[in-house]
Order: sequence, then structure tokens, then C-alpha cells
Amino acid sequence: MDIGPVNHEVDFCKVYDMETKEKVERILLKNSISYFVEWEDKGVGGLFFFKKPREKSACIFRIHSDEVSRAKELLKPVLGSKLKETGGKA
Repeated sequence: MDIGPVNHEVDFCKVYDMETKEKVERILLKNSISYFVEWEDKGVGGLFFFKKPREKSACIFRIHSDEVSRAKELLKPVLGSKLKETGGKA
């Protein structure tokens, strides 16, 4: 269920591996940027059963809209050219 932006929360970036996810989380936490991670599950089974995220699962980081420019600067070394605006919101 997608309820859209909540409390000025916007889609910031999408990552596809656990190593990058953990790097992004460390940087956001170290710099006091709160975030929410939404796991993408393309299978129907994800609707009914809790699944542990797989190594190759994709996840979307959502952050407060006021933090986007600061987070982009902080995450350039990790995401580099992969850091793209998602849906024109970030």
C-alpha cells in the first residue's frame, strides 16, 4: 500500500544490494538524517508472509524534503552517478 509522502517525506534513492544499503544507513545516521526504508517485493507472497530481505532486494530510502540537498552531498562518495532524483521528488 502506497500512501504517498508523509510529513514532507520524499523518495530519495533506491539501492539494490545490502552493502550499499548499510553504507547509506551509516552515513545518514552519523549525520542525524532520519530515514525510512521501503523494501520492494515484486512477488505476491510478500503480501501475505514476512520475508527476510534477500541480498539482491531493492529498497527505497525516504527522507525529509529539507534534508535532500545535504544528503546528496554526503552520499556522493557512496552513490556517485547512481544518485538520481526519483520521480522528480528528490
